[in-house]
Amino acid sequence: MSNPVTMDKPGETVLLMGNEAIVRGALEAGIRIAASYPGTPASEIGNTLAEIAKETGIHFEWSTNEKVAFEVVYGASMCNQRGLVPMKHVGLNVALDIMEMAALRGVKGGLVFVSADDPSQHSSGQEQDQRWLAKQNCIPVLEPSDPQDAKDFTIHAFELSERHKQPVMLRTVTRVSHMRSNVKLGELKKLNREAKFDFEQFSYVVAGFDKMFYGREKEANEKIARMMAEFDSSPLNKLVMTGKEKVGVIATGQTYNYVMDALVKLGAKEKVAVLKLGTSNPLPEGPITKLLKGVNKILVTEEPDPFVELHVKALAKDANPKVELYGRIGGKLPAEGELMPYMVDGVIAEMLGQKPEGNPRAEVEKEAKDLIFGRMLTVCAGCPHRPSIYALKRAVKAVKGDIHKVVMNGDIGCYGLAWAPPMSYEDTYFCMGASLGVSQGMSQVGIDTIAWIGDGTFFHAAIPALMNAVQTKTNIKVVVADNGVTAMTGFQPNPQSGKMATGEATKSVSIEAIAKAVGVEHVEVTDAYDTKATEAAFKRMLKTEGVAMVISRRICATEAIRQMRPKRPVPYEVDESKCVGCKLCLTTFGCPGLNFDEDKKKASIDPTICMGCGVCAQVCNVGCIHRRDE
Repeated sequence: MSNPVTMDKPGETVLLMGNEAIVRGALEAGIRIAASYPGTPASEIGNTLAEIAKETGIHFEWSTNEKVAFEVVYGASMCNQRGLVPMKHVGLNVALDIMEMAALRGVKGGLVFVSADDPSQHSSGQEQDQRWLAKQNCIPVLEPSDPQDAKDFTIHAFELSERHKQPVMLRTVTRVSHMRSNVKLGELKKLNREAKFDFEQFSYVVAGFDKMFYGREKEANEKIARMMAEFDSSPLNKLVMTGKEKVGVIATGQTYNYVMDALVKLGAKEKVAVLKLGTSNPLPEGPITKLLKGVNKILVTEEPDPFVELHVKALAKDANPKVELYGRIGGKLPAEGELMPYMVDGVIAEMLGQKPEGNPRAEVEKEAKDLIFGRMLTVCAGCPHRPSIYALKRAVKAVKGDIHKVVMNGDIGCYGLAWAPPMSYEDTYFCMGASLGVSQGMSQVGIDTIAWIGDGTFFHAAIPALMNAVQTKTNIKVVVADNGVTAMTGFQPNPQSGKMATGEATKSVSIEAIAKAVGVEHVEVTDAYDTKATEAAFKRMLKTEGVAMVISRRICATEAIRQMRPKRPVPYEVDESKCVGCKLCLTTFGCPGLNFDEDKKKASIDPTICMGCGVCAQVCNVGCIHRRDE
């Protein structure tokens, strides 16, 4: 069955996720190229592009990191081709260098990048609001409220980009990225443009150094001023106002849905003027000023920072100094995190002098807090990272005497869950590749460290830090938890996977070859499922002076099962006659497939979860665990 994103049926309505709708919009805009690095909540954009790239004749790649992805698409833009760069919000930090230069140099073919922000940090280390970076770089920001908007705004973004020769940020948040709703399809386009480098706009030799380098800030400011004037009458901003209302709301992006639901619940649709704001940078001062002058109270809803509210406050000084502003700055809404419907309901009710229907969600959450506990985070059954940590802890205890004599610096990925009980072995966890850098700083002041990093993250951001350690003769130990895919974000391939985003075979890049090439002399590769051999390798690493690396390798268990389908591995089981009820398998290893019957005082294995890795049999001291077919 073909993907509904590629249906060539203009006018038909299909159910799409917000991320899928962005891909559809890009196809309707006639993109030629797209590049990304996986990261939630943006991953499905790339997954969808990978699935439909061959069918639609576009180039899509999972680049090594977001900076490379942006550069790839910018290269095509300079040759008059439209391109899309989707990434999660923190990925934009990685791409910032080239993004800033593209904003100054301008674009030829439309260039749209998606910043999928993550208020409340559902899958991120922080909830950074990337609208500030856009403002800093004179980049316009469009914020859809639902999948239909996501598609339409994407098309508009490409047109805007080419009209003003500027990159455009399409900013989503987690709820828009993963929301599903009906989307009316438009016409699929093939622009069939000749690829031709624009020497006059981009060549230092042809255009001249002075033109390319100086005066670009002024040009960028002029572009954003022209866009501000355009946004005053843009269909992306919709003001519904009769002139009789005393209360108004400026609703940005997906918060518009909460506002409209609140007005229906409160029976207040006729009492409140609403500006649906689709362009948060630059702000459309015309409709905002009109709203400011026409009402006594205004609520600004947005996520997560008071970006719009701050600018509205500045406009109010001239337009209507007496207007009462409600939002995050004054404390009517939380200063951080996602908004919830009951929060918006309560503030609008207060502004109208009404009593809200209640906040059942808050009441249920309060009751539930005493009844249930939060779901524990852990890696999957059969995950090779679990035996790697198990073996590493044993090796550190044997060599150092105490695991706390070594600081374990983790990195971004599934293996970052090494801190969770009963593994409980990861002290720090910052950003992509940071484990190697911070480990070097600690080592330079006399602290023993281990950098614990995955294969995808190694390629993404760790190689410069590894070279730095070799050059500075820093005594750090590096463990690469190599499971062969970018597993946490959806099993996307990475440079060593031997295949491209579309599944086409390509050369595999070797982690150990890179390590040896940059001067790491002690490099070992071990099978993560062989705990004794892995523990021995870790011991040798810990006893080595200078930079030393162990690559603990075994394919992601979930990916292995996917490749085996429809077959499944033979599960393991516990021989109750031999089990002594010591719980060692649970307290030191803790695979989710292991259970314990408190009445029988016996361990057991759930065959529906067991991945057949057999590591628990190696952990057991009494030999009570075996394969079911043995």
